[in-house]
Amino acid sequence: MDYYDQHVHTNFSFDSDEKMAAYLKLAGENFVSTEHLDYKALDDKSGDNLIDYEAYSREIHRLEEETGKHIFKGVEIGYFAGREPEIRAYLQRHDFDIKLLSFHRSPDFDFDDAIVSQMDPLKVADQYYRLMWKGINAFHDADVLAHFDYGVRKLNLTSGMFETTAGVLLTNILKLAVRYNMAFELNTTSMYKYHNIGLYDYAVEIYKQLGGKRYTIGSDAHDTSQYMRNYENAVDMLKAHDIHHVNVYRKNAMIIVPLDDVDEGIKY
Repeated sequence: MDYYDQHVHTNFSFDSDEKMAAYLKLAGENFVSTEHLDYKALDDKSGDNLIDYEAYSREIHRLEEETGKHIFKGVEIGYFAGREPEIRAYLQRHDFDIKLLSFHRSPDFDFDDAIVSQMDPLKVADQYYRLMWKGINAFHDADVLAHFDYGVRKLNLTSGMFETTAGVLLTNILKLAVRYNMAFELNTTSMYKYHNIGLYDYAVEIYKQLGGKRYTIGSDAHDTSQYMRNYENAVDMLKAHDIHHVNVYRKNAMIIVPLDDVDEGIKY
């Protein structure tokens, strides 16, 4: 089975205008979109970003009938402390093939906001990974830990600076990811748009040494120009760490996709 992008947004996400049909022109026989489910503070007047699940399901059914391709349902859960009951309730009511877990927001701002680049990078890193550590302890009903570096994308952190500031926290976070059978995502937007290749090289080895065996590659595409972007480069990084497979998810079940003929003898 060929690998297919495990982190893709369509116009069913609040921050994308791309139609699912446009991606299907590029995709092989299998495709998944992972739409935003972002919760915020209860008093945030902008409101939560929820998926119109019924419309999403109808569009998938229509396009499967039209194209004959297999289209899988995915969600990117934007965790927010204190909103765990609402997150769990939504997931109980709606079925997804793959669930990504992301940490986008502090109580005061999104870590993608422009203001972050003006803040002390070491303080931001410490704040972000403490937030993630508390969050993954409180909620871990997901298949994949997405873009572990989201909170420091706007910063100029070397691997050395990162290790000094957040290395212990990240190690503890990845221990929990392994414990709860969460895959490590190589997010190619982070790696190549935000130039965090070094951080991924550092983190993927920690995850592996902790016993992690599940890996996904996601472009984090918000339009078709980004779909499967830099996939081969991410594959090269995995092979450099003596990892010879990636994973895809269907109905929350993990499937192994070999990258070459190397027998890793992996037991899950």
